[in-house]
Amino acid sequence: MNTLSVSSYSLREQFGPLVFDFVDPQGNPMHIELPYPKLLNLSEFPARARDIFGVDAIEAVAFQFAGLDDPEIDLFGAALAASGVRLVNAAIDVGDLLEPDADKRAADIKLIKQWIERFTAMGSQFVRVNPGSPFSNHNEATPPAQLIDGLGEVGAFANQHGSRLLVENHGGPSADPVWMRQLLNAVGRDACGLLLDLGNFEVVTSHAMSNFGSGEQVDPVELYSSLDLTTVYDAIDALADHTELVSLKAIYVSEDGVVGPVDLPRALGILASHGYAGPLSVEYEGTGGDPWAKSARVLEVAKSALAAPHTAQ
Repeated sequence: MNTLSVSSYSLREQFGPLVFDFVDPQGNPMHIELPYPKLLNLSEFPARARDIFGVDAIEAVAFQFAGLDDPEIDLFGAALAASGVRLVNAAIDVGDLLEPDADKRAADIKLIKQWIERFTAMGSQFVRVNPGSPFSNHNEATPPAQLIDGLGEVGAFANQHGSRLLVENHGGPSADPVWMRQLLNAVGRDACGLLLDLGNFEVVTSHAMSNFGSGEQVDPVELYSSLDLTTVYDAIDALADHTELVSLKAIYVSEDGVVGPVDLPRALGILASHGYAGPLSVEYEGTGGDPWAKSARVLEVAKSALAAPHTAQ
């Protein structure tokens, strides 16, 4: 049976301001601030998720904490233990494993390992990193040796600390399922598996990024309604056999309860046809309204899909 969990990122609009500092593909530094109100602490999330969603597992996102020394990290770990909720995955977005400069890459790997230590101390089943920065300008047609070696090193470190390393299709070349299969095969299953994000393929992300941080109010149902998502379902099919965790990404939940743009029952049906019975994590990325209610609706759609004959495990 699939374990269902919810990502803390789904409720990001209530955990306080978010800051994104990154380098764009042209090498220019970028800074985006999202001034969300702080309505609750991250350490309150495990018990809230258990009580509101009825789940016994959650996913955490490293950049929602203020840094490695943020006291909230220890409070979050204690809250997991007190609530009986387990951490299925921690998403770590620091560093760029595509970076060709050996010294810069070594510093990034050191930082990634420090975050892994923080989350494995909480018993996180998985730790997720990126196959290089999603905005990296060091992309190559095939996965470069430094990325393969870096994931191998980080994967071995995660194993030593009792966790399992996953890499996510998270923009850039990783949006190409052929490239991702090459990467996963080169790194090897002993070191690394795949977190399959259903909403992180080019046809979807190109629309999402065009609206990210723009401040414009665009109806997401209208924005995505004309998309042909055939390539998304083909990519899910191509990557299913490497998948160990699935992010059920929803960019909108319409007023009548439709979850999109990816058809979750169709996607879960594809995964089921490959025998996938691993964990599923709800990641609601819409804005406005009640994110708890919207996330609960995504969870409800997933449960219904899993109970249907064509996706039953």
